[in-house]
Amino acid sequence: MTTTQYLDDAIAVAEKMLLEETHPVPSGPRHRDRSRLAAYVKHVRRPDPADKYQQLRAGQLIHLAKLLSALGMRTLSLSVADMTLRHMETVEADREVYAASVWNELGALLAEHGDMERARLVLCRALSRAERGSRVPERGRILANLGAVSLRRGDVGDAGFWADKALEEMDARPGDDPDARLTADWVRLEVARAGTGADRDLGRISDTLQKFDRSAEHSIALKGGDHPAAIAARRALATAKFEAAAAGHDVELSERQLSELEIVRLNASAFLGATHRETIVAQAALAVAEFEAASGGSGSLLRRQRAVALLEAAEEMAVEALGREHAQTLAIREALAHLRAATVQADDLPYRIDRTYTPQENDIRNTAKKKAIDAERNVIRLTAHAGASYFLADLDIFYWQIHRALERGTYFHVILSSPWNNLAIFMQHGVDSEPVSHQNIVDRVRASTYYQETFLPVIESYLDLRDRFPDHIELKLTPTDISGSTLLTSEAGFFEPYITMNPLQRTRRGLSVFEHQFLKDSKYYEDSLAAFRTQWELTSTWEQFGMHEEKHKERLRALMTTQSDDRWCKSGE
Repeated sequence: MTTTQYLDDAIAVAEKMLLEETHPVPSGPRHRDRSRLAAYVKHVRRPDPADKYQQLRAGQLIHLAKLLSALGMRTLSLSVADMTLRHMETVEADREVYAASVWNELGALLAEHGDMERARLVLCRALSRAERGSRVPERGRILANLGAVSLRRGDVGDAGFWADKALEEMDARPGDDPDARLTADWVRLEVARAGTGADRDLGRISDTLQKFDRSAEHSIALKGGDHPAAIAARRALATAKFEAAAAGHDVELSERQLSELEIVRLNASAFLGATHRETIVAQAALAVAEFEAASGGSGSLLRRQRAVALLEAAEEMAVEALGREHAQTLAIREALAHLRAATVQADDLPYRIDRTYTPQENDIRNTAKKKAIDAERNVIRLTAHAGASYFLADLDIFYWQIHRALERGTYFHVILSSPWNNLAIFMQHGVDSEPVSHQNIVDRVRASTYYQETFLPVIESYLDLRDRFPDHIELKLTPTDISGSTLLTSEAGFFEPYITMNPLQRTRRGLSVFEHQFLKDSKYYEDSLAAFRTQWELTSTWEQFGMHEEKHKERLRALMTTQSDDRWCKSGE
C-alpha cells in the first residue's frame, strides 16, 4: 500500500474504535484493532513535498494524531505530530503553503501533549498567517490558544494579554466561537486567580468568574455534559467558586463546591475513563481543594492526609497516562510537593530527585532554573564557588532573572568562596612558569583570570545591585572551598557538584557534570536549606571580609608552606 492508503486506513480504524466502547479488552476485537492501528501508523510516512494536496495531507496527519491521543496512544500520537511539523516546515522553507487554521490545529495538538514551547512557536506562526483584517476566522482561536499555552508555561502576564486580544477579536466579528470564547474567559479567570496577597483583586475574580460561568454553560449546552471540554469547564468553574467561597469564609458554600468537584471527577471517570487527562486533572483539583478546606477541627489532619493520598494517586496516573515530563504531570507534582511539605515532618521526607540534567540538557536546565527564579516572591538562596552566572550580565544566563526578582522585592542571599580559600593551592599554571610557593601564591591568585575576570566583576556587580536594591541582596564569603553550587527557592532546589579542583574551570562554563532538581517535599531540600542556614551564620559579610582580608591571605600562605614542608619530608624519606 502507499503512504496515503496507510494514512486513510489508520484514520478509519481509529474513528471506528472511538465510536465503540472505550473499555480495553486484553484480547479480542478491540485489542486486535489497536495492534492493526499501530501497524498502519508505523507505515505512515511524510508526504511528498511535491504533493499538490499539501493542505489535505497535513490536515489528515493532525487528525490522526488527535485520534491517537484520544485513544490513549500518546507515544504514537506525538510521533505523528513531530513528523507533521517537520514536513510542514520543510514544505514552507521557501513559500507559504498552509493556512492559519492548519498551524493552529497543530499548535493546539502540541499543547495537548505538554510541549508548550513548540506549541507557542507554532501558534505564533499561525498568528502571523492570520494577519489583522485578513478576514481569517481563526484569529480569535489562535489568540485564545496562545493565552492558554502562555498560562500553562507560567507566563501569567502574556496569558492575560493574549486572552484580552482574543476577546477583542471575537467581539469585533459577527457570530461567535464558543470554544475560543470559553478558552479566553478561562485564561482571564486563571490570571485573576493567580494574584496573591495585596495583588489579589477579589472584584476582578468575581467579574471574570461570572463571564466564564456564562461561557461554560453555553459550551456545555452545545457539547453535552460528557464532552471533555464540558467536564474541564465544570471542573474549572467549581474550583474557582470554591476558592471564592473559601476567601469569603463561607464554609457551607465551600463544601457544596467540593461536592461539585467530586461529581465532576466521577463523571469524568465514567464518561472518559480513569486515565483520561481530564479525569486526572479533576482528581488533582479535588485533592487540592480538600486539603485547603481541612483547616481546624479534630479531624483536619486525617482529612489532609486523605487529600495527599488522593493527589498521590493522581500523580501516579498522570505519569502513566501523560508521561513524567508532561506539563500537567509537573503541575500536579508541584502541588503534591506543597501538600506534603505541609503535612510530613522534615525527618520523614523522602530523598527524592525530580529531575537530573546532563551536559547535553544545559539549555533545559537553565530554563528550569529561570522559571524557578521568576516564580519566587520570598527568598532566593545561592551557594556557589564564584556565582558568575547570577551576577554577570554579559554571560546572559540568570542575571536578568535575579534583577527582576530584586525589582519585585524578592531577597537574594548568596554565599561564595573567598579567592583566598584552600582550593587556591590547586590553581594550575604553565609548565614554564615560576614554581608556586607561599611567597607568591597570593600574587598568582590575584593575577589569575578567575580573580580578574570573575571574582572582581562579580563583586562589582553585587555592590551595584546592593546600591540599587538596598536591604534585598547580601553576599557573604567563606574561607573554605564550596564543592558544588546549590540554588534554593521556596518551592525547589538545584544542586550541581564540581568535579575539577581547578578554580579556573569552575566558572564561565556550561553544565559539565550533572545537576539534580528536587522540590520542597524532598529531604535533599531540607538538608540543603539547613546547610545554607548554618553557613550563613558562620560566613563573613563583604565588609567583614574586607577588614580581615590580609589574615585570609596569610592563612593561604601558611597552608602553602605546610604543603611545601610535607613534600620536602616525603622526598627526604
